[in-house]
Amino acid sequence: MSTTKRTDRMDIFIEEGRNIILIQERWQYNWLTKVTPWTITERRKFHELADQRIWKIWGGHFKLKVQGTSSFAEKHKNTTFTVNFDIKWALINPHWKVNLTKIAPGGFQTSYVNWNSKIISLDTEDTKIVTRYAGRSKYKQYPVAHEFGHAIGNVPIRGISHSDEYHDSYRLNGGFKLDYLSIMNIGNNLRNRHLDYVLIQLNSMFANTTFYIV
Repeated sequence: MSTTKRTDRMDIFIEEGRNIILIQERWQYNWLTKVTPWTITERRKFHELADQRIWKIWGGHFKLKVQGTSSFAEKHKNTTFTVNFDIKWALINPHWKVNLTKIAPGGFQTSYVNWNSKIISLDTEDTKIVTRYAGRSKYKQYPVAHEFGHAIGNVPIRGISHSDEYHDSYRLNGGFKLDYLSIMNIGNNLRNRHLDYVLIQLNSMFANTTFYIV
C-alpha cells in the first residue's frame, strides 16, 4: 500500500510495504552554457551525477517512527521508516525549474535556490566535491547536495525551516552559523533540523498522526 502527497515543491510517497518514505522533486532543466554547446550525453551525465550526490548525502540517513491514534499510526506503531530522496528529470509539470550553466572545468559561478519562484541555479561544477574554509579549517561539500537541501525547505524564511550558513539576522529559527560541518553550512553532514519542513508535510497527511526522527 502507498500513500502520496503532492505539493508544489516535492512529492511524498509513503511505501508501507517497504517501510520507505520517498521525497521526490521533479526538475526541469534550462540548459545554459558559457563554453561549448551541451550534448545529450553531457545532459544525462549531469543529471545522473546530481542524483547520485543527493542520494549519497541525503538518502537513508533519517529514520522515522510514528505515533498517534489514527489507524495508520496504530498499524505502524512498531515500524521504522527510512527516508529516501530523489530528483526526476521532468519535461513538463516540474516542481523546480533548474537553470543549469555549463562552465569551464575548475570555473565558478554562484549557485542558489529561489524558494518563492521555485528556481534552482546550478553549474556543471556543482556535482564535484569542493573545499570550503572557515578560519584555518577545511570542509568538504557537494554543492548540488547543499542546494537540494534548500529546495526541501532549508531556507531563511520565517516559519519554513533552517538555512545554516546565513548571517544571524536571517536565521529566524535558531542559530547554526558555527556548525561548519552541516550540509546547510559548508560541510556535508546532515542534522535532524534539516528534515523540519519535510516533517511538517508528513504530519499533515494523516489526522492524529505524528512522524518523528529516531
